[in-house]
Amino acid sequence: LSAPFTHFAMLTEKYMTDSGAIPEQGAKVAVKNHRNGAFNPYAQRQKVRTLEEVMAPPVISGALTRLQCTPVGEGAAAVIVMSEEGMKRHGIPMRRAVQVLASASRSEQPFGRENGDSALTKATTEQAYAQSGLGPKDIDIVELHDAFSIEELLYLEVMGFCREGEAAAELEMGSFDIGGRVAVSPSGGLIAMGHPLGPAGTGQVVEVVRQLRGEARQRQHPNARVGLTHMVGIGPVCLVHILRAATA
Repeated sequence: LSAPFTHFAMLTEKYMTDSGAIPEQGAKVAVKNHRNGAFNPYAQRQKVRTLEEVMAPPVISGALTRLQCTPVGEGAAAVIVMSEEGMKRHGIPMRRAVQVLASASRSEQPFGRENGDSALTKATTEQAYAQSGLGPKDIDIVELHDAFSIEELLYLEVMGFCREGEAAAELEMGSFDIGGRVAVSPSGGLIAMGHPLGPAGTGQVVEVVRQLRGEARQRQHPNARVGLTHMVGIGPVCLVHILRAATA
């Protein structure tokens, strides 16, 4: 048994060994997400951080420093689900509606020697792609479970947003920035927005809805039409939702 930060520190070491990535590349996940969080008035951490600051002590475990780990804090989030008839009754414009194209969930299952969180993420995301009829090339926004910086690299690869072992290089090229090929954690992710456990997944949905409505202000990804949220949890369980902006 190991604490979560030790578990992901070991996965960081394995990823670097397998892919040839270096600690600075993994830390750049946190640099990006702290930068995004600085523009999010709802984020727990709202400060731009340099690579040097992210790499600085204290070290939590292995290559993971404090600023590469989610902070501890409280929070709340809420969404309202309405029918078209209900929206008309309450005078809510259809253009503000967001369609739920997929809602997939899976729980613990044997994956042999594979990383269980990654394997479960891959299986659940493929289920969501099948439900929606879409694929990674159709997604504009991703809010994923990045309680530790290495998670973003691992999950983006198994979700199909880049090839295995190439997430760190894609990150450095700006592929996952706001305005890049796909905006990953424009809210700041769990690293900056925060991770109050229960509300975290709902908070991801709220951020994607803001993006699809074009209401994210300084962190708005251009022409965002489809968003994906991803949450893993103790158990483990995994949930993936795919949302699309209204056409009306």
